[in-house]
Amino acid sequence: MKCIRVAIVDDSFFIRKALQKVFEGEPRIQIVGSAASGEELLDNIDHWKPDVITLDLTMPGMGGLMALERIMEWKAIHVIILSTHSSRDTRMTIEALYRGAVDFVDKQRYSLMDFDSLRKVLLDKIFQVRDTTDEKSRIKSPLPATSPDVSNSFDVLLIGASTGGPRAIQQVLEDIGSFLPVPVAIVQHMPEGFIKPFAERLNAHLPFHVQEAPHADLFQPGSVYIGPTGFHLRLKKKGDQVYTILTRYPENAIHRPSVDVLFQSASHLYGRKALALLLTGMGKDGAQGMAELAGAGAYTIAQDEFSCTVYGMPRAAVELGGAREILNIGKIGKRVVELLNHRAVLSGV
Repeated sequence: MKCIRVAIVDDSFFIRKALQKVFEGEPRIQIVGSAASGEELLDNIDHWKPDVITLDLTMPGMGGLMALERIMEWKAIHVIILSTHSSRDTRMTIEALYRGAVDFVDKQRYSLMDFDSLRKVLLDKIFQVRDTTDEKSRIKSPLPATSPDVSNSFDVLLIGASTGGPRAIQQVLEDIGSFLPVPVAIVQHMPEGFIKPFAERLNAHLPFHVQEAPHADLFQPGSVYIGPTGFHLRLKKKGDQVYTILTRYPENAIHRPSVDVLFQSASHLYGRKALALLLTGMGKDGAQGMAELAGAGAYTIAQDEFSCTVYGMPRAAVELGGAREILNIGKIGKRVVELLNHRAVLSGV
């Protein structure tokens, strides 16, 4: 079994030693280096040859974001950010995800003295990313796009994602451009405190309004609503209008918000008028909901394995028969535009 080569970068000596202890005893992990700064990492990166780097963002000197940009020159290295949900660090973490980091861990959620919980979350993220990379190495090229016929128009766009999602979501929405005749509901798995800055960054870079979804807000065309951490995002019709509903039920869901909960609520409400995307992510949240949408006649697209950071959620949807199309991330936004343009033609917009 090939070991995963991991480098630790943090200006805190205590945290570096704690992380080394976290990985002790795991035969699949080899710590190849430990650095107190971005400069020290870059001086040693060719020698260490890490597969994965855990990176602190708030370091003296070069800083984490600049170090990340340099690390991205080595295409095969995956970066996992160690962050906190302080206002400054949260925004830096969101920026790091857009610049190429594959995932992050909120250090404030885990005591560095509680090695078991921190060890589990870090190892899960590392193994998922590396397993996906190993699968990709056996793929010669992305799966070809298909263009099945569409006979119905759409009234809503739904998006679900997890690991690798922020960058994928932005790419899809950027590729859609300024033509957005329907409302958009998104569930992206993130720890508490990160969804609002995620929405604010999208809002600053896109031509339409993006916000963390409020409770009982009118679900309006041309706007994007992202489910807040800790609550499920549902869509509910009152009279002739649709509203965003935030709820903690079901409380036993693995994720809150859950992609499944959003998709299932939209399935009942929109049926064949729904257009749904399931993007990169760990686990299988959204797969059952996408299958229900497909069964109700909705148009469903799963991101392909080649372009996923982690091919978990889309794979599960494909295996359940819930994906009508499987597309590379670079083609999904353009396909959405085609489908929404079809809607405009049918409705005379």
